[in-house]
Amino acid sequence: MKDNFARQYIHITGIVQGVGFRPFVYQLALQYALVGWVINDSEGVKIEAQGNIENLERFIIALEQQAPPLSRIDAITVVTLSLWQFAEKPSRFSIEESQHCDSTTVCVSPDQGLCHACKQDIANPSSRYYRYPFTNCTHCGPRYSITRALPYDRVTTSMASFVLCHDCQQAYENPLDRRYHAQPISCSFCGPWTRFIDYSDDAIVDVELTQQAAINQLAQRLHAGAVVAIKGLGGFHLVCDGTNTDAVAQLRNIKHRQQKPLAVMVADIDTAQQLVTGDAIEWQTLHSQVRPIVLMHKSQTIHCGASTVSLAENVAPNVPYLGVMLPYTPLHYLLFDALTKNNTAAILVMTSANVSGMPIATEIEQIEQQFSGMIDSVLDHNRPIVHACDDSVVHYAGGKIRTLRMARGYAPYSHFGHKAETITLALGAQQKSTIALALPQQWVLSPYIGDLNNLDTEQRYQQTIADLQRLYQVTAAQIVCDKHPSYYSTAYAKQLITAAEMPVNRLQVQHHHAHILAVMAEFNLTQPVLGFTFDGTGWGDDDTVWGGEVLLTSCQDYQRIGHLRPFRLIGGEQAIKQPARLLFAMLLECYALDDIKAMQLSAFSTWTEAHFNNLHQLWQSGSRSPYTSSIGRFIDAWACLLGLVDKVNYEGQCGLLLEQAAKKNIYHIPLSFHISATGIIDWQPLFAHILPLVSDISDEQRQTWINSLAHSMLMAIAKMIATIAKQYSNYPVVLGGGVFQNRVLVDHIYHQLSEHSQPLYCGEKLPSNDGAIAAGQLWYALHHQSIKSMSESQEA
Repeated sequence: MKDNFARQYIHITGIVQGVGFRPFVYQLALQYALVGWVINDSEGVKIEAQGNIENLERFIIALEQQAPPLSRIDAITVVTLSLWQFAEKPSRFSIEESQHCDSTTVCVSPDQGLCHACKQDIANPSSRYYRYPFTNCTHCGPRYSITRALPYDRVTTSMASFVLCHDCQQAYENPLDRRYHAQPISCSFCGPWTRFIDYSDDAIVDVELTQQAAINQLAQRLHAGAVVAIKGLGGFHLVCDGTNTDAVAQLRNIKHRQQKPLAVMVADIDTAQQLVTGDAIEWQTLHSQVRPIVLMHKSQTIHCGASTVSLAENVAPNVPYLGVMLPYTPLHYLLFDALTKNNTAAILVMTSANVSGMPIATEIEQIEQQFSGMIDSVLDHNRPIVHACDDSVVHYAGGKIRTLRMARGYAPYSHFGHKAETITLALGAQQKSTIALALPQQWVLSPYIGDLNNLDTEQRYQQTIADLQRLYQVTAAQIVCDKHPSYYSTAYAKQLITAAEMPVNRLQVQHHHAHILAVMAEFNLTQPVLGFTFDGTGWGDDDTVWGGEVLLTSCQDYQRIGHLRPFRLIGGEQAIKQPARLLFAMLLECYALDDIKAMQLSAFSTWTEAHFNNLHQLWQSGSRSPYTSSIGRFIDAWACLLGLVDKVNYEGQCGLLLEQAAKKNIYHIPLSFHISATGIIDWQPLFAHILPLVSDISDEQRQTWINSLAHSMLMAIAKMIATIAKQYSNYPVVLGGGVFQNRVLVDHIYHQLSEHSQPLYCGEKLPSNDGAIAAGQLWYALHHQSIKSMSESQEA
């Protein structure tokens, strides 16, 4: 009889905590008549199970095939043990209390949007979760944002101070209940709870209201045109009525964000479909449980029955896309229910509660410090946010959904498959900063933190570094950072090394190399690739500003085989804000000053003779006008030439305006870069082709000409990439850098290379921009270790 039985130890790693994995295992074990136990610890989920051999085999298959929807299994290890003796054999299968281990290989689950079952609960008058704004279960709700330590248990979250009521305790302890060990579980009897704070008068009033009354009060303020703050999963939002132009203008003044597009939240897909259009995969992503902001093609109005409600024009002015998201917390659903009682569609502008450039606020004190006297009211709650986390942003390009900002729902991003010999911390870039951590069994990339250009963001950055190491119970013995001497992250690497109690090794990775490595890390590429790394700014090896580089790239090194023809940044940083300086600098590389003046380009129409001459002298001196090979800056200059922009108000504005124009093109103008034998990508032929035509374009033709030139220039970049790729046909092609956020460009590149046999890779889960630089730095460090170990073994 014993020959038909077996006992096995099963170790599962991945996202397997906080996702209902143990009750899933428990129910499977009952189904297959197994005895034993399952536990959580900081290394994952561990199971010992004994029973019929065939049932055990089916059990293990079902573990992988039927895993809970929010889980992700990275590895299953199975070891056969000797059968339990009669005296020690368990009488049943049980869920044991979580244990702590010295090492941590479990993944932290990202926060998740409300599941369908919980949405039904808050709408059901007979449910004790009816209209409760913090309803959740093992399949939804906060995870990362409330986690203080691993393994993920209530006592290690910010819910520890909320004592469960009798009913919640019963649900929490019942393995057959979907709220079994749902760590944030609570109800209106045991909290958390909301509060409404009124700032509309001179005195601040903390209004004692029931949960729904507080939400109703906020809805009334939004209907009246107020700007309010709402505490969410990973931070506060500033919120206003997206149909009210004055309210949007007020919010923009509060944020110091005059032109950059704002995102909106709408109640449901039906409302979204009247605001934007998109492909099936975009709608699937919008409706997914992750609930990211999806940038979709916008329309002008939404229609609700017999009435028409216009989206305020100043929500996303002069750009082709609108960022849309759906409610992802019970509180959001209850707010929209209150807003739509009069049968009008609600469109809420929802943007991170921070003055532009600052980190997202997570505490009411931060709201009061930043927005005192500027907002009407706040809907606060008393569930502490341990880790700040913005909303994620995605779009559809090159046939794939691609992440632009990796945050709530997607981050922390964990990746198994490469073992780190040394605990390594990667410190990322200056803009769109993230950090990454290499552990013995996985590497982890943090959510988006922000631009490291103020003290508050620097402090949030430092806190994230400390929190991530504490969460995984490690201290980095190796740090990897950018080579840029003026990056805050580079300086902070030195601080960490100086303050360390043990010796810490430091590695540095060139910025554009890291861009390509980040894509290689996402797709687990280790062979050499042909990398195109196009962005706005990055420190080059020759002390110039790079950004239009073609690199033959390995995990450890690169060869610069091509780059954009350099031109000067007249006045350095000022040229980035005033793209007419970029255009002037490019023309000065090809034409005499008097010839440029004679062109009478509209970009220079306000310039005086003295201004021309002063900038020319600045260009000649070179001391404050470094050379750049940046495709991003070239795009800025082209947008200026077409009259699309005079002064840059936000990052990526020129690229977005070019997209807007390129989507309206009428005819194709055959523009091409010249690629020299030495790999110089010369832009002069583009100017030579169009400048003689400028004066001949009539006013009636001008807009069509502008649109066609926008489209043709992006097509020229795609053709240039395809031409170079064909010369290196044995290498996979990798695209990295913020320029590849331009979806018209990416669509053209994928079309151009579709006829090639070369594999083509561009970031999908990880952003193409600087948000993935830390992952690229880590990929370098991981392979630096491998090569070092290999060389040491050969020497031995």
